[in-house]
Amino acid sequence: MTGAVRRQGTTAVVPLRDGVSGKSRLAAVLDAGSRRRLVRVLARHVVETLLATDGIERVVVVTADPVFTRETLAGLTVEVLEQPAGRPGLNGALEHAREVLAARPPGLTPGTPVPGPGRLLIAHADLPALTGEDVTALLAEPTRVVIATDRNRSGTNLLLLPFEVDADSLSAAAKRRDLGLEGDGEGDEDADGGFRFRFGVGSLVAHLAEAEVQGLDVTVVHRPGTAVDLDTADDWSQLPDEVRTAVGQQVPGLM
Repeated sequence: MTGAVRRQGTTAVVPLRDGVSGKSRLAAVLDAGSRRRLVRVLARHVVETLLATDGIERVVVVTADPVFTRETLAGLTVEVLEQPAGRPGLNGALEHAREVLAARPPGLTPGTPVPGPGRLLIAHADLPALTGEDVTALLAEPTRVVIATDRNRSGTNLLLLPFEVDADSLSAAAKRRDLGLEGDGEGDEDADGGFRFRFGVGSLVAHLAEAEVQGLDVTVVHRPGTAVDLDTADDWSQLPDEVRTAVGQQVPGLM
């Protein structure tokens, strides 16, 4: 494959929304300031967990609000990518991040393999019970795609996949979008370069189908630390007592 990315370590990509619109389903129990505080607490926990896990070589956060994100993650060794306005939504953010990671370094001659991560780990920024042991368990799975599903076994909270894409194709796809020759940015239906992100309602089934289309073997993992995100009061009730205590101390309204 011309321009294929060389396999190296694992890069974790964390998509993070802005500090205003997040956690709206908790508005009945938290005011806007407390919800903003909760987004900060959860995101910092996830990023710190990833940074402390052996096997994660790099953590990249993609966001539409880089100022809020840099304030939230101050002091941590992360890269912050700004999501372009023309690439809205979660899937658009992740496609943008993948393209940036696969970008050709200056001066690299055409046809030379582009250095890049061997695997990508997509991790949501609102997993309060996530531990280093959870991340290590995903990295140890022998299949090329690993999906950590949510507590309802319908969504995708973490997604591990190979970074074996054609960087030239990614560059061409980005250029077509810049010229207005492709879709609206959120639809990765027109995305090139391999495995397409299918986050949204029913993403577990969608990602399983995508793995089948790509001819990739897949494992579905269900662990307490990866299963519960925090979007609703019901999610809060499903967290272990020690996790509720730790988060509640930082966001008192949740208690």
